[in-house]
Amino acid sequence: AHTDMRAENTKSNGLPAVLLTHSSGASALIYVYAAHLASWKCGGEEQLYVSSAAEYGGGKAIRGGVPICWPQFAGRGDYPKHGFVRNSDKWRVLRTSTDPFPCVVLELCDDEETRAVFPPAFRLQYSVSLDGPNSVSTALAVINTGPEPLQFTTALHTYFKVSDVEGVAIHGLGGCKYEDSTRGGEVSTQAEDAPLSISGEVDRVYLSTPSEAYMVDGDRAIRILKMGFPDAVVWNIGNAAAGGIKDMGNGEWKQYVCYEAAVIGSPAVVPPASSWTAGQTFTRIAASEVPKAK
Repeated sequence: AHTDMRAENTKSNGLPAVLLTHSSGASALIYVYAAHLASWKCGGEEQLYVSSAAEYGGGKAIRGGVPICWPQFAGRGDYPKHGFVRNSDKWRVLRTSTDPFPCVVLELCDDEETRAVFPPAFRLQYSVSLDGPNSVSTALAVINTGPEPLQFTTALHTYFKVSDVEGVAIHGLGGCKYEDSTRGGEVSTQAEDAPLSISGEVDRVYLSTPSEAYMVDGDRAIRILKMGFPDAVVWNIGNAAAGGIKDMGNGEWKQYVCYEAAVIGSPAVVPPASSWTAGQTFTRIAASEVPKAK
């Protein structure tokens, strides 16, 4: 086993957390609360945005990092907005490992409290792995422990840290249909001849997207590979509406872009005694390594 690969229990912002450290020096911090990946550093640089005004614990969702939206994306259904696991204190650490690389698996099971909001029986398992000096992987498994089919929508609501969102380009969505939430869900098609740039408020659900996309920020880029998540959400609040987000630091709308692996267009359905798994891998690369659009 590697002696320099580590998975350690720690505390951050008053909450229990697990710190994963790769032999390269890369690290990831995961709060047990909400199973929330809140930091991923490689090459000495933070890759995820967390608001300076984020609230920790106490039933609040942490603003930034990778909140888990489940069993409902946004307000699309009868359950609380983005579901109830992104602010749950019932998650527990199932196991950690360091061979072949640092990994933590967290688990959340239904109880009286969840059944009051969402009747089905379920078990969620969420893993975070530092599987390379420049990459981190997250995977969500949904196990249906009840007698009826389990239906849900979901998103891993990742906030990437950027130097200035207005200079960011997202490659990989050309030709995809999207619902524009800033225009009442109006459906449009992304242009194929240029990457997506962000200006003003952007809140879009891209349907049936390719597994690979790239977020380019100056000389830096992140390759986003998703598996089992057919859809993708791109979101930035923009300057005009930013004041309405009380737990986002002043002016910090410029410092993030959300690219979220998601299941939204057609809900996932898990038969009884079956499971569903999906995941994503982020890899930090140089912008020059981003493939030229076909």
